Amino acid sequence: SRLGLDVGQVSASASVVAAAGGAAPCLAQDKQRNLRPEQLSAIIEKDVSERAFMVSANLTRSVYDEKCTFTDEIDTYEIDKFIKGTKALFLGPPYSRLSLTSPVEATDTDVKFTFSEDLVFNIPFKPVMSLTGRMEMKRGPDGLITSYREFWDGGVPKVLST
Repeated sequence: SRLGLDVGQVSASASVVAAAGGAAPCLAQDKQRNLRPEQLSAIIEKDVSERAFMVSANLTRSVYDEKCTFTDEIDTYEIDKFIKGTKALFLGPPYSRLSLTSPVEATDTDVKFTFSEDLVFNIPFKPVMSLTGRMEMKRGPDGLITSYREFWDGGVPKVLST
């Protein structure tokens, strides 16, 4: 790949970073349960457009279940490890970039959107990996997000060749 990285290197780096620990949980009474789809859609849209949460981990934690899993094309993380790992692995905005390529569509059971991002790694030479894909989040019975799943267009080999 142009980055000189292979799947094993990226996976190993992400695993080491994710194992480093996590952030304080959001208290149960602070969770935003049973939001209407349009309310949740607006929150996620701001998390993408204003906070670039997929590259910065600056997400609205109150809409996520504390047992939510975050899965990309390489691994699955618990919420604390996703936050800690993302903050350590990538340089957030203005270096990394995240944008919506479709509206955020929410229902009572899920949230979906497509995205484009340029990930700037927080390692020497600051390599950049560009990718597009789609996000699928599932909501639990209380309306909180219980799973986050990124699908990269072309899969891991195509992304690592950028």
